[in-house]
Amino acid sequence: MIASRLWYVVLGIATAFLVFALYVGTSMYDRAAKRVMSEGLNGDAQVVSWYMKDDARKRSSALINFALDAELGAALSKATASPDKLPAEAHDKAKKLLRSVDDKLPADLKFTALFAVDQYGRVVAQVGFDQVAGNADFELGGYPLVADALHGWVRDDTWVLDGRIYKVVARPVETDPSQAPAGAIVGARIFDDSYARELSKRTGAAVAFYAANTRVSAAAPEGFDAGQLDAITSDLSGLAADESYKTKGRTEARILHGNLGVMYARIPGESWPLGAGYAVGRSASLLGGPLAFVQKADDLDKKSVSYPVVVGAGLAVALLGLLFSFIEHTRPLMKFRNEAARFAKGEVDTMAPSKFFSVYRKIAADLNDGVEKIAVKGGGTRKAADLESVLGPLPQQPSMSAFSFPQDAPSASIDMMSLTAPPAEAPKPPPRRPGPPKPPARPSAPQPPVEPEDDSTVVSKIPQEVMALATGEHKAIDDDTADWPQVFDEFVKLKRSNGEPTDNLTFDKFRQTLVKNRDALVARHGCKRVKFTVYVKEGKAALKASPVKD
Repeated sequence: MIASRLWYVVLGIATAFLVFALYVGTSMYDRAAKRVMSEGLNGDAQVVSWYMKDDARKRSSALINFALDAELGAALSKATASPDKLPAEAHDKAKKLLRSVDDKLPADLKFTALFAVDQYGRVVAQVGFDQVAGNADFELGGYPLVADALHGWVRDDTWVLDGRIYKVVARPVETDPSQAPAGAIVGARIFDDSYARELSKRTGAAVAFYAANTRVSAAAPEGFDAGQLDAITSDLSGLAADESYKTKGRTEARILHGNLGVMYARIPGESWPLGAGYAVGRSASLLGGPLAFVQKADDLDKKSVSYPVVVGAGLAVALLGLLFSFIEHTRPLMKFRNEAARFAKGEVDTMAPSKFFSVYRKIAADLNDGVEKIAVKGGGTRKAADLESVLGPLPQQPSMSAFSFPQDAPSASIDMMSLTAPPAEAPKPPPRRPGPPKPPARPSAPQPPVEPEDDSTVVSKIPQEVMALATGEHKAIDDDTADWPQVFDEFVKLKRSNGEPTDNLTFDKFRQTLVKNRDALVARHGCKRVKFTVYVKEGKAALKASPVKD
């Protein structure tokens, strides 16, 4: 069953290779998906940074409406002229002007909080930052952003106030170009969920802002679950150990909770030391396993498959496997079953191992040996004459219809196995169980007695062997039988190689059978001797008799 076993090995190797290829393909696909996701996150981070910078420029431009208001400039100049105590009139007027001007701004440029600051950095009035309302000591002069604005510069920065992140812009308020600014106007926009939604809508990125290891706001475009961004909260504590984050202000792409890809970036400015930053997220299209190739394939992917090739390959493999199985398993088994049925019905005395291959040959030989041993244990023998059952019984006048011997031919070959059927006039009796030895037969034709001088002696017929010695024929007989031991050894070896039983095969039985065949052929063809050779016929050991006339 070499072909079948080889086919199983080939199928096993092919299956292992396919599984290996699936795992390798999955890994390659996931790695490519991560690379694409990383590139996308890099782009998202840059887009968010550009958006915040552009928003800061727009808001600083919107502050011109405050800086050019003459009444606001006058109120700030009056507050600056009173360094000891902030005038209430200046406070009320500045606050009113802040509200009035803020109401005129576009909705996308409105500020969360506005501060009017005099030259000392004191907050003269504020709108939207009510937590400092009534605090006369509240001032912003210590921030570099406000200090630069009080010196005539337009600046923007990011602050963290009360755990929340603000984008802050400042512009000087000038009343006289030849004089120092009367004060500054400061506007702040908080990074809350509404700001994050606006940013995400404009950039298409999923973004979350965080400060002090806490997520403060988040938003995501349609099709992305913003709730996934809550996962960054548990990851923020590990950012301090990220070298890229500490030195470059940005991490590499990180995978959180399955297929969520995240990249963190710090926000530059005053918020940097306070750990403020933003995270952009994307869903990585990862397979995660070999079967995901089929699960995640869409209709377009399935249409690209050549189904005739797939079905044809599957059928070809299956048919080859069935063919090998039939040739090396089913057919030998059927043959063995048929022979076993014949053996069970008594149509054959032994199983012929030479008809089978592989393990069936050994089974047949074992069956023969087993039956033989059981017969011996039962008080009998397997067959009356084991050798005659192999060579076939020899009739008195063997039928030679199947063979012809030309008169001018020096020798001819007789297939001893063709003499298995006895002639009609002399049927062979069935084998009998061995019994007690019979007494020797009396001479069938006694010679007339010769009267000696003293005693009477009955003389029997002289045996053929003695007459052969007297007439000189013993040499031919000796030449005939000299090679029989060698023929017997070859015959036994051949039977054993074919798995045939040889337990009851003895040289005496073998010799008796050869003598019968030799005498019959000598009498029929007038040859001087007969030569026997061993060969295989129909899977069994057999002998051929060749008459030798010279």
